[in-house]
Order: sequence, then C-alpha cells, then structure tokens
Amino acid sequence: MTTEERNLLKASIDKVVVLETSDGEHIAQILFVFDEGETPDLFYLEVEPRPDGTFAQKGSSGHSLLLSEIRAVRRLA
Repeated sequence: MTTEERNLLKASIDKVVVLETSDGEHIAQILFVFDEGETPDLFYLEVEPRPDGTFAQKGSSGHSLLLSEIRAVRRLA
C-alpha cells in the first residue's frame, strides 16, 4: 500500500472503498483506522451494492485487518 493509499484510508472514515488483500477484493465501509504502534490496523464493515446505489452490510459483524495485509486501496468507480 502506498502513502497515498494510506492517506485515502484515513480520509475515508464512514465511506466505502475497495480493499485489495491476499484474500481478494473487499468492498468496505471504513469505521476506524489505527495507524500507530507495532500493528497498525483498521476496522471495517463489508458491504455490497444495492440496485438503488446505496450499500447494505454483508454479514452481522465487522472486520479487523492489519494495514500490512492491504495490497491496494481505491475509491469505487
């Protein structure tokens, strides 16, 4: 993940972005980015698009992900 992508994450609280990880791509609503200490991470809700252009939460819980596990971050097109 580049410095620009890390800054995009920090600026995307409560917004939806695409996270690319070793497990594939995740459409994520970012809840919190903790970019300090030995294990910087983020918390997000996995979401899916609805026909009306909004997003619905997938599953019933949020996810935690180490920033080191993120290969790329991008805004939704």
